[in-house]
Amino acid sequence: MYRAHEMWEDALRVAKANGNQKELGEIAIKIAENMEGEKGTQFLIKNGLIEAAVDFEANQERFDDAFRLANNHAKYKLPEVHLKYALHLEDENRFKEAEEEFIKANKP
Repeated sequence: MYRAHEMWEDALRVAKANGNQKELGEIAIKIAENMEGEKGTQFLIKNGLIEAAVDFEANQERFDDAFRLANNHAKYKLPEVHLKYALHLEDENRFKEAEEEFIKANKP
């Protein structure tokens, strides 16, 4: 209900109380998307949602920040960031670089 009415803070409160980590991350990313630049990432980190922060940075195509966050706080997310970066490079017709990233993502 809160999501449908874009009442994100209330949705976040309910997700923290009753939801799982994935649902909480999805709602927190929606809130972060409405913030300007780094504020969204800082909001996610402040709420202990490092995985969501990594996903947020990658989805915003700020791959350097996504790699930095994943490397420092969630190394298991690195293959996922490499995959998103590879897909981005592929869309830009940078196939040689994309190939290297697909290999790093264990998705040759």
